[in-house]
Amino acid sequence: MRVARERVRALVESKPFQRAIITLIVLNAIILGLETYPAVVDAIGEALTIVNAAIIGIFVVEITLRIFAHGLSFFRSGWNLFDLFVVIVALIPAGSEAGVLRVLRLLRVLRLLSAVRSMRLVVTALGASMPGIASIGALLFMLIYVFSVAATTLFGAQNPDHFGDLWVSGASLFRIMFGDGWPDFVAPMAFDAPWIWGFFIVFTIAASLIVLNLLIAVVVEAMDRMKIADIDEALEEDKALDERILEELAALREQVSRLEAATTKRGLDRPVS
Repeated sequence: MRVARERVRALVESKPFQRAIITLIVLNAIILGLETYPAVVDAIGEALTIVNAAIIGIFVVEITLRIFAHGLSFFRSGWNLFDLFVVIVALIPAGSEAGVLRVLRLLRVLRLLSAVRSMRLVVTALGASMPGIASIGALLFMLIYVFSVAATTLFGAQNPDHFGDLWVSGASLFRIMFGDGWPDFVAPMAFDAPWIWGFFIVFTIAASLIVLNLLIAVVVEAMDRMKIADIDEALEEDKALDERILEELAALREQVSRLEAATTKRGLDRPVS
């Protein structure tokens, strides 16, 4: 059983096997896109259904092999559980009336995130940077809140449609932060009072440039940490492989020594004619 698992693990972790699975995921994504065109479905819908079913069958075989190769350790990885969930969803029959289930089929495309190592690294880095992103989000919320109160106080009477209360002011400032709304209500307001330009420029610099740079810094720092962890994991795997090879060589050397000793003993025990 152990030898069989090792062989299956070597198969599912080999580069050609992984590239074949990635190719099937991309092909499946193309098929899902083609199924949105009624003319294509009318012309080759049956062929697409057959190919799609064959790809799902291959996915089932692949996930079964991975479970057999890794055993219970398969279920300790979040990416493996995600792949298993996607395959299970793919097996659920989705008729035309089951719109939600049909939409869930698109999760198969997201398997690229677990199949492609670079994509997996990016998603893992984003997950690791969530505490920092949450802190930056709190900072941004506080910034918008302060400027919303100020904008409501300063411009509420002048432009009640966009700064009449706290909620409306926050929504308007959120638009301004992404470069929208400047010609709609900022420019008309600043026509008679040029200092208004300064208020919104300061807000844009603080909200867009500073916060955005902080966000980029947090994500980049998380990606660097993930790369270091990935390198350490690869080194550990290489070390474990080297130890396994050394153990096998030691066992082979011991077997050869025993064979030589047995051969020598038979030679000594043989009567001299």
